[in-house]
Amino acid sequence: MVELSPPPEGADPSQHTPSPLSPTSQLHVATAALVALERTLGRFYRLALTVVVLAILFLLISTGGPVLMVVCASALVAVVLHGAAQWITHLLRLPEWLSVIVLVMVIAGALTLLVHISGPDIMVQASHLRTALETQIRTLRDTLNNDALGHLVMDHIPQSMGGNQTGPGARSLGADFAGSMTNVLTSTFGSVGTLIVIVIAGIYFALSPRLYANGVLRLVPEGHRPLARKLLHTIGHTLGAWVAGQMLDMTVVGFLTWWGLWAIGMPLALPLGLIAGMSNFIPYLGAFLGATPALLIGLSVSGREALLVLGLYAVIQTFEGYVMSPFIQKRAVSMPPALTILSQTIFGAFLGAWGFIFASPITAVLLAVATQLSAPLKPKDEI
Repeated sequence: MVELSPPPEGADPSQHTPSPLSPTSQLHVATAALVALERTLGRFYRLALTVVVLAILFLLISTGGPVLMVVCASALVAVVLHGAAQWITHLLRLPEWLSVIVLVMVIAGALTLLVHISGPDIMVQASHLRTALETQIRTLRDTLNNDALGHLVMDHIPQSMGGNQTGPGARSLGADFAGSMTNVLTSTFGSVGTLIVIVIAGIYFALSPRLYANGVLRLVPEGHRPLARKLLHTIGHTLGAWVAGQMLDMTVVGFLTWWGLWAIGMPLALPLGLIAGMSNFIPYLGAFLGATPALLIGLSVSGREALLVLGLYAVIQTFEGYVMSPFIQKRAVSMPPALTILSQTIFGAFLGAWGFIFASPITAVLLAVATQLSAPLKPKDEI
């Protein structure tokens, strides 16, 4: 701030002029102005860069969402293979790339043996499951349409969900629910070609993860590379922990469902257990998707059987929610339930089934990155 010298006594205030600034003071004022301008331009640049990045992300998601989801699925496959290969490397003292090849060969051999021994039986049960589900859904739809209240409800359900509603918005909810549930065993990601692309890309990612990570780092300005390297490590660790936790959760739920359905005498216990385990890849909402086929099959047998199935799934999900999940979250990734469900809704609305399936790992990564980039709250700032 420039200070004005007071006018001398008896002088006319209107004729008083400020004393000239010294060259040093002028230099300080100019420097301060340049610093202020630089800070303003820096804020504007960061704001513009943020807007451009968000616009590019929105464009990529809106136009190439399925491609991004394929990349995400490939990254999850690579995380699984790389994590298991590290254990083999530590045990057998092999190079990482060789451990990945050994692991892929072991998995391929195990799947070939499983298909040779149990493949025909699994395919027959899957075919019976599809037929039973289609029959039961058709019977349930006819029953509802023959009732006045049921017919009113069916008129407000889109045809894509098995209802009677027609019009432009009738198929806005995506693929046919019944078809998607009965095709789980034969078309996990929608097509065999997509699955092959995901597996092959995941194997290549796992063979040389540093090559692709370094390629990403080369795109980052040199001054920001330490932060980018830290974020890449965070993303890798978060995905690894999330995948490990979900695989353990899926295995336990699938086995308990299969054993429980077999114990109560339900038909098609094995494919129904596989569906329940695979559906648990989607936290919370996957439990309802996995229980729906078993309930429909139970209704086709008897009301008592349906109640037994409902009780069995309630017990398994209670065990999963109050015993398994806390145990897994202590060693893996913990996300608030409301955030998980909201992320599934948002990603599902933009990307369809792909976004619904991969919403949780993407949200876990975004949450971990946001935690790294933001400072923790001080106790006085907390609500």
